[in-house]
Amino acid sequence: MSSASKPKRKKPDPSAAKLTPEATQHLKDWMLSPEHLDHPYPTEEDKTELMGLTGLSRKQITCWFSNNRKRFWKPKMDELGREANLMGNTLSDHTVDYLKNWMLSPEHIQNPYPTPQEKLQIMADTGIDKKQLICWFSNNRKRIWKVKIQELKELYGVSADANLSDEHWEMYSRTSSNVAPTPFAAVPPPPVHDEFPAAHMPPPDLHDADLTLPVPPPDLHDMDGAIVDYAAIAAAEVVESMMREHEDGKKRQKTDDTVESYAV
Repeated sequence: MSSASKPKRKKPDPSAAKLTPEATQHLKDWMLSPEHLDHPYPTEEDKTELMGLTGLSRKQITCWFSNNRKRFWKPKMDELGREANLMGNTLSDHTVDYLKNWMLSPEHIQNPYPTPQEKLQIMADTGIDKKQLICWFSNNRKRIWKVKIQELKELYGVSADANLSDEHWEMYSRTSSNVAPTPFAAVPPPPVHDEFPAAHMPPPDLHDADLTLPVPPPDLHDMDGAIVDYAAIAAAEVVESMMREHEDGKKRQKTDDTVESYAV
């Protein structure tokens, strides 16, 4: 066989970093973490962060996830599915109905992946923990959700490989008996920073017994469109007044000392 007929081997990219065990562990931990287990597809921002952790290129990270979703992620999901089957018998009928109605409700059926805040609400309402929640959704997206999508395609005359249109979803919204559960357990809202930080308020020792500092309403703006910090202005005026009184006191004391010296 002549050398011309031999297939040419692709030269390795000299700039590509070596896939070390440490880099593999970083990628595997990301894929199987509770935050990403439902959807192990890193965004461009996630890839940039993983590039910094592993030293790999963007292309290497993309290839690794494409190859290893079957190797690592699928077996993990199968394991969770088996756990969900065993766990299903321990969940109350009320909890199962809650989860099923959430998944198949018009609000969530197009994207049956609860957000972190929605997971907190579901756990608070049902009493299940995060592992139970992930197991149930990972298992029943195939058993309940996928079957429901197939039923809707048959009902609306949509081929199996086509997507349901907005018109179909509107029809489903009008006819569905599945209603998203109304949250009934209190979930603490995310922390909200004070509109007027304490740093803008005068120190406690500057408050007079009868002094009331005005609090600026949120709709008062100056000519530049910025909110006028009346509390800071009032505090400054109090400080200035105290400084004036102090200076006046020093002047009066100096005058009194001068008068006394002449008297002597």
